[in-house]
Amino acid sequence: MKPSLTWLSFLTGTTVMAAEMAASRLVAPYFGSSTPVWAALISIVLGGMALGAHLGGRAVDRLGRLEPLLAALCAVAAHLALLPFLARVLLPGVTTSVLAGQPLAGVGRVLLFTLAAVPPLLVLGAVGPFLLRVGLGGVQGAGAHAGSLSAASTTGSIVGTLVAAFAALPLLGTARTMALFALLLGAVASLGLHWRWRLLALCVPALALALGPLALPHHPRALEVAESPYAYVQALAHPDGSRELVFDEGFAVQSLWKPGQPVSQEVFAHYMLVPAMERETPHAPRVLLLGLGAGTSARGLLETYPGAQVVGVELDPEVVRLARAHFALSPEVEVHVGDARAFLAGDTRRYDAIIVDAFRFPYVPFHLTTREFMQAVAEHLAPGGIACFNVGRYLDEYAVVDAVGATLATVFPEVRAADARNRSNTLLFAGPPGLGRRLAANIPTLPEHLRALAFRVSTELRPVRAGAPLSDDHAPVELLTDGILLRAMLRGGGPL
Repeated sequence: MKPSLTWLSFLTGTTVMAAEMAASRLVAPYFGSSTPVWAALISIVLGGMALGAHLGGRAVDRLGRLEPLLAALCAVAAHLALLPFLARVLLPGVTTSVLAGQPLAGVGRVLLFTLAAVPPLLVLGAVGPFLLRVGLGGVQGAGAHAGSLSAASTTGSIVGTLVAAFAALPLLGTARTMALFALLLGAVASLGLHWRWRLLALCVPALALALGPLALPHHPRALEVAESPYAYVQALAHPDGSRELVFDEGFAVQSLWKPGQPVSQEVFAHYMLVPAMERETPHAPRVLLLGLGAGTSARGLLETYPGAQVVGVELDPEVVRLARAHFALSPEVEVHVGDARAFLAGDTRRYDAIIVDAFRFPYVPFHLTTREFMQAVAEHLAPGGIACFNVGRYLDEYAVVDAVGATLATVFPEVRAADARNRSNTLLFAGPPGLGRRLAANIPTLPEHLRALAFRVSTELRPVRAGAPLSDDHAPVELLTDGILLRAMLRGGGPL
């Protein structure tokens, strides 16, 4: 029994879109999920399918039978199921290689993986011409036949997109989603074929479905690895007892916990200084953290300012779960799961300090860099309140810092910048005039471990550069970041 041509067209459309959705998650740990990454992914998919359609049309005119396509689809099912495991072999370390001045090694791995992804696209692209030619009974019915196949394929694409996004990916994860749709495709394509084709089309995806979690990035010191709707999240434990929360392959540390020690690390400790810029007399502030992570900053604020009220907003529910399970997130912190901007839209409270630390290395979400967002931040500050933004850079590449700083300057009367003692972070402080003066005056009130940093920051604060502000309509922060990464790759500046 051969599969219905209409049903095969529907299932092919479903598989293409589900695989594309899963592929975006597959490459996210290594390249992010920015607009340029999506553009590259879509271009590869469309380009491969376009070439497949061209070659498929020529092949079906020569062969005139459906069986060669069905056999190729069985191979595609096995191939798609194995792609996540191939990604685990080829893609880790690509970003590190590029930024360490070894671009050929990183680019070579990417090209190998791209070439490995092309054969399934060629076959899936050939489905349309094959089904049209094989099912064409005569010129009189050509229009209806073509329309039926096109409608089935488009409907399948919609179903694949929705099922993958709202059910399969959240419930099964990336590798198992890819394997599931490969299994469905293989089951239909192998109908009526020799048992060897069925063995290939069914057993390989079924095995990949069972072993899916092995395709996740996994650090050797991981306590737990979780796949959320937004990232691969890992909680790491080190021999000295400290713990780190990292995303994807762990290129940047999102949160850090050293039991029994105060929060004194660069960037996290900078946040402890923000309430000291607000008033010249110490008090217990109300602080909003937009980007809670595993609670490093929240812990430090509660230690530094007894009686402080800390509200944390975290986009990723898996991060909050891991924070409670492995990082001793304090029950004193009021936690909200959701988007930072959406939270502000529904919150009516005012805060003494608002700290924005919501970027996923190396990108800052564009909607958290615009003038409209900064106006919302300003409206939620109490009189005299201070805002602090953590913005990424690379060495002396300040394109994103300058853009965000110029935007803040259109909303706040004073904006000052201070670099962390690393290659990748600049802190922007915004509020009433006198930020450095008030911080210097409050140094004696701060814990001993923060005083040297407070003195350094109070003397290093500098004005931001003038420039065109970012807006909801135009905020090319991803393009600016990609430019920084490209220049870093060309000059080989070393790891962050």
